[in-house]
Amino acid sequence: MGRVLKKHFCLQGDLNMKNWLKKLRKDERGLTLVELLAVIVILAIVAAIAFVAIGNVIENSKKDAHVANALQVISAAKLYEAAGGDASNVSTETLQDEGYLDELIDPWKKAAEEGGKKYEGTVRKSGDVYSVTLTDIDNKYPIENVPEAKLIEEGRGAIGKEEPEEPQ
Repeated sequence: MGRVLKKHFCLQGDLNMKNWLKKLRKDERGLTLVELLAVIVILAIVAAIAFVAIGNVIENSKKDAHVANALQVISAAKLYEAAGGDASNVSTETLQDEGYLDELIDPWKKAAEEGGKKYEGTVRKSGDVYSVTLTDIDNKYPIENVPEAKLIEEGRGAIGKEEPEEPQ
């Protein structure tokens, strides 16, 4: 008797499920215009937030590349000094000419030279402290006489802020 009862309830459950699925299929309505507009507005808000976040990530990556270039210039100056050169005041041009540094690429321009301007800098050594000055082509984020330790510790925080243009 227990088996028969179980079978009866299973069939009853299957029939209820089938009826429910049929009912769902019959009641197929599309989205209303208001629901569709709500979805579009939500997607637009999410896209705007993502656009701003991605823009910040890209800008921070360029600043990090600028700091990495400055640290690379300091490392090249140390090699230059170890080979007998004077690192008290050495330019990136000298380091490139001597083969200690490859051509620097401005993270904002993707080029070493543009319109006659160069992405260049200098390294100064005072005691045991190496400081670097490195300016990008537009001088958007200058690194001016920043010690190596500060560059390592603060990263992109050691970069000077964009200077506002003077009114003409």
